[in-house]
Amino acid sequence: MKSISVFFLFNLMLFITSICCAQKQTFDVVSYSTPKGWQKTENEGGIQLSVTDKKTGGYAIALITKSRATNASAKDNFNDSWESLVKKTVQVTEAPTMSDMLVEKGWDAITGQANYTDGKVKGLVTLITATGNGKMADVVIMTNTSIYQEEVLAFLNSLELNETATQQSNTINTSANTNSGSLVGVWSANLLETSGYANGYPQYTAGYFRKEYQLNADGTYLFLFKTWSVFMKTILFGYETGTWSATGNQLTITPKQGKSEEWSKSASGRTTEWGARIKSGTGKLETITYRYETKYYSGSKDYVLILNFDKSTGREGTEQKQATYTKRTEHLIDLPPGTKINSEGKPEALQQNNSKQTTNNNSSPLVGKTWEGSSSEKMGSGNMQMNTGGFFTKQYQFNTDGTYRFVNVLASHFTDTKTMGYETGTWAVNGNQLTINPTSGQNEEWSKVGKTSNGNSDVGNRAINDTWSKKLKTSTRKLEKYTYTFSVEKNGDNTALIMERNGKTERDGDGKISYLNETPSEKGVKLPNGIK
Repeated sequence: MKSISVFFLFNLMLFITSICCAQKQTFDVVSYSTPKGWQKTENEGGIQLSVTDKKTGGYAIALITKSRATNASAKDNFNDSWESLVKKTVQVTEAPTMSDMLVEKGWDAITGQANYTDGKVKGLVTLITATGNGKMADVVIMTNTSIYQEEVLAFLNSLELNETATQQSNTINTSANTNSGSLVGVWSANLLETSGYANGYPQYTAGYFRKEYQLNADGTYLFLFKTWSVFMKTILFGYETGTWSATGNQLTITPKQGKSEEWSKSASGRTTEWGARIKSGTGKLETITYRYETKYYSGSKDYVLILNFDKSTGREGTEQKQATYTKRTEHLIDLPPGTKINSEGKPEALQQNNSKQTTNNNSSPLVGKTWEGSSSEKMGSGNMQMNTGGFFTKQYQFNTDGTYRFVNVLASHFTDTKTMGYETGTWAVNGNQLTINPTSGQNEEWSKVGKTSNGNSDVGNRAINDTWSKKLKTSTRKLEKYTYTFSVEKNGDNTALIMERNGKTERDGDGKISYLNETPSEKGVKLPNGIK
């Protein structure tokens, strides 16, 4: 049996027609082409495409899951799917090697890959998880041989995600509840803010309107709300505690205490961070009995709590007579500084402390190391793609004195020049927040020593693309202070710096997550003389 050493490089949003694939089909939110000769099976939860070589025992399997509702981040969804779809199917002993997040048509797509064993069989598994507009879907590819490499690549190149929809249709089981125990848990509502519609599709901002009930088994409850709107200067937050009881289809909420607060926004602009408390008051306490029902959506595997009421309430609003909540295993709403939820699910107000506790940079896992992410330029399409010797690389170095150096290098096989962005400044860590504050930088264009050619191997072209001949011109570089959420985790056999952001930045481009591997300085991208 052939060992697998090929690392599949692919772009989930690439629209390529391959000669070895049939006409494109659509399943739920994913369009794809089935490789010729592959078998297809379909059920309510998804479709499976597979092929087997009976002589060698080699196989390849592709699974596309039906989309389901989610309130979690793209990264959390990937981690959950890795646990449920990969680790519960085959034995994986290493962390997945991750690719940078791709953003297209309202979806955030994350890809990870690792070797696996299934009994005596060894193979390679790839997981693509796409998250957008309260939905998620997965594509899983497993193969124990390289003989189907071309078909797998053609399948990956055929994948296309449809525009994120605002409605989800699933099989629904409705129950008129008489068992109040089914209500115990956390129920969340998450409404995403829009700025209007374009071509019939909602245009989402970064804002949201969130509400949550935690109904405890002892008959107490906690209610939370948070509003973060791009059209408001402040954050609205509040909580309420009291008791609840259910009889038949009647759910009674009796509040005992509550608070309503207004907070400034964080200077970073991140929707999960808080500024300072501006004011606090007593919330309006309203006892109300709702008519309720729960529904189960088999497609998304979600339980939903529907509250019907005849009069407006402060909790549910004034313009509607029904509220819908989805059951979760944890709270969606993050609490402001100085507030926590104790073991009984009740908020505890702590002394407010807005002073910043910044980690000593000398003790940070980032310091004194080179962190580098790189992608290779390719030409051709489908199963005919090949490396050109071109590349795009970005690199950080974090120094013990609180300064940093950043470079990004773009060298293409198709141009006689290459470009470099160069930046220096200061950095600081506060918990899991990494702040980059550039003080100087510029963009440069350089000539190469020699010319790349289709007659050269990709290794020969790479050697030319690595050279620096003459600086041709410089231009002003936009200096952009930004605070990332970061972590240092295993990325396959490497240790990676993972940097998350809300949107496009000058250093990082359009994606929302970057993976930069710890790289020995001698193996990093070659830079012009004078840059260390």
